[in-house]
Amino acid sequence: MLIQNALRWGLRTARSVKAKAMSSKSLSSLFYDFDNVGEFSNLFEHEKMLADSVRVDTYAAAISRHIKPGDVVIDLGTGTGILAILAARQGAKVYAIDHSEFIHVAEQIAKHNGINNIQFLKMNSRDFVCPEKADYILHEQIGDDLFDENMIVNLLDLKQRALKDNGAIFPGRFELFLEPVALKNDYRVPFIWETPVHGIDYGFLRNHPDVEKYKRANYASRYIDKSAFDYFLSEPEPILSVDLNKMSGTDSIATQFSASRLVTHAGRMEGLYLFFRVVFDGESHFDTAPDHTHTSWGNRMVRCPYHDYAEGDIISFQAEMGDIRFVDTWSCTFNPQLGGTFNRRFRRPAPLVTPEFRTPNRRFRSLN
Repeated sequence: MLIQNALRWGLRTARSVKAKAMSSKSLSSLFYDFDNVGEFSNLFEHEKMLADSVRVDTYAAAISRHIKPGDVVIDLGTGTGILAILAARQGAKVYAIDHSEFIHVAEQIAKHNGINNIQFLKMNSRDFVCPEKADYILHEQIGDDLFDENMIVNLLDLKQRALKDNGAIFPGRFELFLEPVALKNDYRVPFIWETPVHGIDYGFLRNHPDVEKYKRANYASRYIDKSAFDYFLSEPEPILSVDLNKMSGTDSIATQFSASRLVTHAGRMEGLYLFFRVVFDGESHFDTAPDHTHTSWGNRMVRCPYHDYAEGDIISFQAEMGDIRFVDTWSCTFNPQLGGTFNRRFRRPAPLVTPEFRTPNRRFRSLN
């Protein structure tokens, strides 16, 4: 019993420390750095990304169209060095940055392939001082939830310090989607209070204090295998668009949204499916939608109490992002006239740590 109590105390303490770290811009960046180094020192993660033809082919096509001999390029988070090598093959002078030990492998890959116009630098981008202004900042700072690899903070910092006035972040445009989704029957996981099992009624457990304490930080969202996807109930529309090349770093980002979707495909809504689109230019772009070609990114669904919708119904919801990088700090409220009120907060929201982007008729939160 003493050991169990000690373990529980340790777990609660660890969660408390993490939550406090996420509430601070500097501490949350350090926490991300620590976690990120471990993840991308894992060879399998690099193998997944190299095997992703959608990802690799789109980057290669965009680099071949835009980067030319003599360009100065910074590759942020170089990994295996593939983006740096593709840019170097175009005749660019490349600075490849990564804070993982894996950068030494990337350097050997470049050398083995006869590439000698890349300077590999093991460091955090915040410590990088570029000896000359860059024409392009290449990156793949794109997480499963789009912004969860600290993309905005890292890139805007580097843009301010190292990019030419007419330079570009590549890719720089992103669209985030939260779409009403139906799952295949075998993959449905209702809340415990929603569905009787063999005549056993669990309905009284809704908001029951003895149950609330067992909800973990990520309770109201779950990663979804694409094979679980059945269909969207409506036509997807981005809930948020960001263009890093147009952002000064002093703007605010929209963190509260209201959205309505016309149901075009009747069915049971299981939640809001999160995916994103990455745009390089008018020709090169890709997305992680579950009904499109598979990519190496995972997908998450924000859970909600199920409700059956008919064609022509309107699904209305409000979304609030406590910290755009962490889905666990987001909350959604659904229209009470369509399936009842749902206001599930995934985790106590942390202060927003990223600047950004203005859109009409949306509310904004400043970083400061």
